[in-house]
Amino acid sequence: MPRLLTLSLLAVAALSGCQNDRNFKLFGYSTQPQFDEGIRTVYVPVFKNIAFETTPYRDFEVDISKALVREIETRTRMKVVSNRDEADTELLGKLVSIRKGVVNVNQQSLIREAEITTTVDIVWRDLRTGRILSNRRQRPPVDAPTPFDPSVTLPEPTPEREKAIPAQVVAVGRILPELGESNATANQAIANQLAKQIVNMMESPW
Repeated sequence: MPRLLTLSLLAVAALSGCQNDRNFKLFGYSTQPQFDEGIRTVYVPVFKNIAFETTPYRDFEVDISKALVREIETRTRMKVVSNRDEADTELLGKLVSIRKGVVNVNQQSLIREAEITTTVDIVWRDLRTGRILSNRRQRPPVDAPTPFDPSVTLPEPTPEREKAIPAQVVAVGRILPELGESNATANQAIANQLAKQIVNMMESPW
């Protein structure tokens, strides 16, 4: 009987945890993505590219930008806008490095397996407040207390503009010619990985 009662209570809790948007909530936990609902629009310009690039990687920053826009529109309720003045936030990206490393060669010294490691820097800024959403929140250092002197006039505090500290995101793509995995497929995999990681970071509390 106690076991039946426990199962009944769990069933009631599960039913009450079902939400209209098909997300599930139980005991304070929810499957609903934790995106800030106050952010409705985001401006995503094409990434800058300061990495050394050769023919297989030309315009790679464009592919990454397109993948990111698709990921944002697929996974979030934010709308990507083309006009910065109409956006709540802007998401700036910079392609900083592309490294290709050989993992294995065959008996003819031809590449059997290789990896491409790509690094981008991300800055997400709230255009309404100027706050850098991508900065990791750190507790400011505690200064030693200053002795109080009533004869000294203290200057008015001036607000310090928040500095953007880029969040670095890294993705790795594989080249395996024997399985038909080429530079092109590796680049596409990298673009998709980077897009997923960046949107994951937007979901978490920054």
